[in-house]
Amino acid sequence: MKKIYLLIIPIILISCNTSRKIAYQTDGISTVSNTIPISVCIKELEDIRQLDSANLLLFEKERQIRHEKKSICINSEKHYKKETVALQITQQITNHFNQIKLFDEVIFNDESQADYYITGKLSHFYGMQNFSMKALVGSQFGLVGALMTSGVKTPAEIVIEIKDIALYDKGGNLVKEIGDYRKEYSEELHADGHCWCIYENINRKFKEFNDGLAEKINSELSGMNFSN
Repeated sequence: MKKIYLLIIPIILISCNTSRKIAYQTDGISTVSNTIPISVCIKELEDIRQLDSANLLLFEKERQIRHEKKSICINSEKHYKKETVALQITQQITNHFNQIKLFDEVIFNDESQADYYITGKLSHFYGMQNFSMKALVGSQFGLVGALMTSGVKTPAEIVIEIKDIALYDKGGNLVKEIGDYRKEYSEELHADGHCWCIYENINRKFKEFNDGLAEKINSELSGMNFSN
């Protein structure tokens, strides 16, 4: 009986972990073919998500809600860790750009340490996924049930957008307007019975988003003369 008790404890602890972080592993991401030869600070994004009424569910509701007559999972703001969503996103963009060597050096939120800085506005970081009753039922049968339903997927919609991306020199002069970057993902993604998978799913799509964002920035800045 004692052995069973010890096995149950980790499962209970995992299910009670109610905070999530916006992060993913950057190991193994391919570097760019042409590094832009400057040091750049990524300043904390201005969070304008609440200006769009479609985003308000994230701030007002829990992770499982009824929406348009369906039970769905959302990446509710209530379950993100202490740092703001915009700050976590900025940190992860910095980590990603450093890993792929987009610039000689990428600095997080301290423009005094860089030759240039990038600003932008976070307008969407939104995930919505159909709730899985099958996964919920499976979770009630412990490890065996979890294994049997581990491949369950449900339709999901994810939207990530950063607007008004721009590069400035350290004197605050505009160097280049890079514009907006938006990606919408609509596919079947892994689901669970407690609406935690949506957080991991949006993290994975954020990794894809940052690959595309890096390509856009590289394309916009390649060929520019940055010699001092």
